[in-house]
This record gives sequence, structure tokens and C-alpha cells, in this order.
Amino acid sequence: MVKVAQMSIPPEYESLLAKILAWFDSLIYPTWASRYFHTTRSAKKANKEKTYIPGARLIWNSFTPAQKEDWKLARGYTQWSGYNVFLTDYSYRKKNGLTLPGTPYTTHQLHGLKMSNPGGGEDTYCRLHLKDLTGPITIDFYYKKLEYSETFGEPFNLIAEGFFFDGGLNIMDEETWEAPGGNQDWTHVVINLGEANKKYFHLILQFSLLDYDAEIFLDNFKITDNTGTFYSDSFVKKSGKEWSYQPFYRKQGWAFYPSFTEPFFEVVYLDG
Repeated sequence: MVKVAQMSIPPEYESLLAKILAWFDSLIYPTWASRYFHTTRSAKKANKEKTYIPGARLIWNSFTPAQKEDWKLARGYTQWSGYNVFLTDYSYRKKNGLTLPGTPYTTHQLHGLKMSNPGGGEDTYCRLHLKDLTGPITIDFYYKKLEYSETFGEPFNLIAEGFFFDGGLNIMDEETWEAPGGNQDWTHVVINLGEANKKYFHLILQFSLLDYDAEIFLDNFKITDNTGTFYSDSFVKKSGKEWSYQPFYRKQGWAFYPSFTEPFFEVVYLDG
């Protein structure tokens, strides 16, 4: 007959017991597996919490090939599979009590960069600095705008400045794009700058929301030169983490004004 006993472990012995269990775990879960399939007891529990998503597989298997292809197309400039995109979206929606499943979009991905100027009393703008491009340069992005009051100054705009040398002089090519007034659903924008084979040692892109009470959402942001894709961003924000970007330093990286803090800037989930 099997005997079962129940013990109460005093708190002062718990750390010692944990060390003993860890030693036995090293015997139960050998380390010779080439792909590290076997892990410790605590790691197995954590992995289960991360990957156990009830219902996701059933919904995915119910999709048609065309629907699965739509999720793959919604990955933006990431290298995710369609299932990775779907699973990330499913996890967020389930955690936050949204309807399931979500809808894949090609105009934007799961997250986007939000610019906001509450009350229109601030100069909210951001700059992306890049260097050593060869023309022609193409700036490609999608945006959505929610207007809360009309602007009496500049509309939401993008100013692109490409700097090059000519005869010892520092010269600039410039293009300005302005969004129309009112609310705008997801819209595709393409801006061309510069001449073929011209060497640009510095490129500055500035998105501006000056004295304008509105919210802007940006996604699928890409810059190409004559070599191909030079920079791209889908503003990926992993669970529990923030969007990772390069701060401005020596003509490269992002700069945010007043700062990359709410309510002016944040990377948010895009639901429609």
C-alpha cells in the first residue's frame, strides 16, 4: 500500500529545500538535450504560463488558407510567420478582454507610434536622423489622424531634409508633405527626395504636430535609397516591454520633443 504524508515546511528551511530540489532537478532534467527541451521545474512553469493560450490553436486551425495568408501579410517589416502575428494579437486581445479573434491589416500592424498634442498647447514633434544614403530617397508610411479641434497654424506634416556637399558647400534638398484637415482613416503616403546617385551624408525626417489638438498614429514606416531598404520600422512592442529604438547620437537615431513620454508619444496597440 502506498503511504502518503503531508508536511509543513518551516519558512527558514524553504531556501534549503529549494537547493535540494534544484539538485534533483539536474538529475531529472538532463542537460545533454541539443535543443534544451528539458529545463528546471520553475522554468517549465514559467514557459507554460507564457505559451499556454487556450483556444488559439483551435481558431487558427479553423482559418482558410486565404485567411492565414492575410495574417502573414500583416506582419509588416518583421520576419514573423502568420501564426506568430495571430498569436501575438490573440494574446493581447484575450488579456485585455477584447473580442476574439482580431482582424489582420496590411495598412498597419499590431502596434504603432502615437503622437498626441492634448489641447493643442504644445509643439509635439519627432525627428529621425540617418546618414550616408544615396539618392533617390523614398519615404513610405501609413498614418491615421483623429482631429479634436481645427488648427490655426500648421497641419500635421513631414519635412524631409537631405544634406550633401557640392563644390565644398553644404547644400540641402527638401520636401514637405502636409496632411489634409479633419479626421483621416489609414492612409498611405509616399514622398520622393533627391536625385539619383547623389550622396547624402545626413537625412532628417521631422513629423510635426504644432499647436494642433490631434492624435496621429504611424506604422509601416520605411526609407529606401538606391541600394534598397535603408530603414524600416513596424514599432514592435513585445509583451511587458517597450518599443526599442536608437536615441539620437551623431546624426543617427530618434529624437522626441518634448520627450518620449505620455501623453505626447507612446507605442500603442492598433485596434482597427
